[in-house]
Amino acid sequence: MSADTCFLCDEAIGPDDQTEDVNLAGTGLVPVHFECSARGAIGSVGHQKKRCSCYGGTEDDPPGMTKRQAARAALDHFRNGGLQ
Repeated sequence: MSADTCFLCDEAIGPDDQTEDVNLAGTGLVPVHFECSARGAIGSVGHQKKRCSCYGGTEDDPPGMTKRQAARAALDHFRNGGLQ
């Protein structure tokens, strides 16, 4: 992982990507995409729908998505009223 790579999804951070630095114990500040960081707080799409293992289900991220795509899907779902 380089300074130009998101710590959470391991994808490149582009010049127009919204990012933040997260303090990782023992490592210091690491860069993450905003949506990847947000997914950690709001949960996967499956979690927001209460269909993950937390609620007795098996749904988590939509199948076939990269970690960043799943983070974007979770943030989109949240922004559209996902935690209701």
